[in-house]
Amino acid sequence: MWQQLIGFPKGWIEEQEGMKELWISLAVIVIMLAVAVLSVRKLVHFVECTKNHLLTVPISLMITGTSGLAIGLLLGLLSSFIMLWLGSIGEIIRAILMTILGYVGLRIGITKSEDILSFWKHESPAEPVPSSMNKIIDSNIAIDGRIIELCQDGFIEGSVFVPDFILHELQLLADSSDTLRRHRGKRGLEVIAHLQQLEQVEVIIQNTQYPETEPTDNKLLRLALDTSATLITNDSNLQQLAHLQHIHVLNLNTLASIMKPILRAGQIVTTAIIKSGKEAGQGIAYLDDGTMIVVEDSQPYIGQECEVIVTSVLQTANGKMVFAKLHRSE
Repeated sequence: MWQQLIGFPKGWIEEQEGMKELWISLAVIVIMLAVAVLSVRKLVHFVECTKNHLLTVPISLMITGTSGLAIGLLLGLLSSFIMLWLGSIGEIIRAILMTILGYVGLRIGITKSEDILSFWKHESPAEPVPSSMNKIIDSNIAIDGRIIELCQDGFIEGSVFVPDFILHELQLLADSSDTLRRHRGKRGLEVIAHLQQLEQVEVIIQNTQYPETEPTDNKLLRLALDTSATLITNDSNLQQLAHLQHIHVLNLNTLASIMKPILRAGQIVTTAIIKSGKEAGQGIAYLDDGTMIVVEDSQPYIGQECEVIVTSVLQTANGKMVFAKLHRSE
């Protein structure tokens, strides 16, 4: 209007108003496109997060949760039919009921997943999981030698794995310039050779590809994990490391401690008097497991086997000490 008052042509005015409407339309289109792009990005991100979350959900939870949701929605739909006479208000109530019952069904399906699945499937009695039949021995067990008797008497079953790096360690000991180390290495190799001749067990030389710089204990633990085998050792530190990694361990020292005879006061034992004791008249004897027995008034019987009766048992830091006296049958 004011353009006409100051003398602008009418066509020019209409052209300017058309340009203004065009710019407004373009601005609206740009804003809508920007909003659409942002919305699509948000939607894609939401879908990706939902997909990643669903991939971590167990299939049992998905099945029971979906079933619970479907049952809840169905119950909400059926219960809303009685409110059809309410018209549009009934539609709102139906939507609310379906939402509430659907959510309740979903939560029940997820929370009670195990109970629901166990109800529908036949539960067979749980069978005991057999322990691993494969055994791995370390260099200490090979040098110890008690493994031979255990295998001969059937206490060790299945296959006995001897890793190649254990053989290499024993070979280095056998080639040592130190007499004691050389004897230990030869003893270990002889025990393994003896085990190979036994019919009760199968001895397998296990070839590995572990780095040579890796400690032997780490290699043993890795091999036990890779083969699901039981580790036989008498190294308490190695046993603790194995337990931390949930590896089954048989410690021969623990077994020997369990198998020691339990002596009680009043028990009669036949043993040989070996030497004199610290006190006057005392004699010293030893059981097969190395337990020392101090026998009163037995010094005259040194070198002879005698029946002694246990009077007391003392547990010390160095082990168990038994006190006894000669048993004289009347």
